[in-house]
Amino acid sequence: MSLPVRAALLRSVKGPFLIDEVELESPREGELRVRVTASGICHTDLTYRAGAGRFAFPAVLG
Repeated sequence: MSLPVRAALLRSVKGPFLIDEVELESPREGELRVRVTASGICHTDLTYRAGAGRFAFPAVLG
């Protein structure tokens, strides 16, 4: 069972971080789900936004 959550999505290199709803998968064996009420953007997130990372878009960084 998935859960709709809000996340800061990066849809492309040098694109803006957009708050949007994504589906979070249910925890697997040995995992748990925690509620995050606030989060920041760090220098690494900005580096990946500039094009340093190799990952598929859209991406949720952090």
